Amino acid sequence: MNKKVAAIVGVLLVGIVGVFGMGMKKDKGEATNGNNKVTVTDSLGEKVELTKNPQKVVVFDYGVADILNNMDVEIVGLPKDGTLPEIISVYNDDKYANLGDLKEPDLEEIEALNPDLIIVSGRQDDFVEDFKEIAPTVNLSVDGQDYMTSFKNSVTALGQVFDKEDIAKKSISDIEGRIEELNKEITSKELNGSTIMANEGDISVFSGESRFGMIYNELGFKNVDNNIEASKHGQQVSFEYFLENKPQYVFVIDRGAVTGSGDSAKSLLNNEIMNNTDAAKNDKIVYLDSAVWYTMTGGIDSTNVMLDEIMQAIK
Repeated sequence: MNKKVAAIVGVLLVGIVGVFGMGMKKDKGEATNGNNKVTVTDSLGEKVELTKNPQKVVVFDYGVADILNNMDVEIVGLPKDGTLPEIISVYNDDKYANLGDLKEPDLEEIEALNPDLIIVSGRQDDFVEDFKEIAPTVNLSVDGQDYMTSFKNSVTALGQVFDKEDIAKKSISDIEGRIEELNKEITSKELNGSTIMANEGDISVFSGESRFGMIYNELGFKNVDNNIEASKHGQQVSFEYFLENKPQYVFVIDRGAVTGSGDSAKSLLNNEIMNNTDAAKNDKIVYLDSAVWYTMTGGIDSTNVMLDEIMQAIK
């Protein structure tokens, strides 16, 4: 083979190897990208593909913020207008951007952060399409009617996205164990109750098909009234309702304590009619942590606080 032919052959071989190498790199890159995706189920039961370990995460669900804090996952911003629940007070630090409030997000501020992922709850339904124009968006909020199923789904999904599956599994297992223990005690004693929200002078009761359904569906309290209308805002009642239905326990969420409006629930319920109820006479009117029960259900610490309160109440 003369030198000219050898040179041509050499060039061809280099080209072939180069093309082959580029193909290999491309295939390898595609495989890497494929491995960097995870499919999770959102709160509506729909499959959503997300990129694993997003760097800039915006959160509009305080329960999710609680979970990510437990998983040692940093976020870049969340709604901070008003007062953050004590459990997630770490986010009061100025390094976490204030993105408005739970129902009125600051879209310009969110866009300025250039997030990789936005996690929302039902409170932001009207803004979901706006969020999606900014970044991939997923709803991982908890459904009070089926608390543990949705809680496990949310924690599991976040564990998959952020490679924190061991923390997710342990957290779920611990809380399941606590619920099982509480359920046994509550059902063995055949305890019953009513769950109410005090809101600017009005009282509403809630069924098991509500945001506070865990008290009945998971923990095992019997609702004294099975005819309560299934409503997001409950069914408004008078104080005489509790004399007629005679709940052993009355669990109280004070919305005014969260929003800063209206008289306190304790002031509202301190009246002659309520003071004559069995629950009042037996000191079984239980004032729950309203910030937790109203604004941040579904977190790891917040769920444990909820269980602590019920456990304390039945001692």
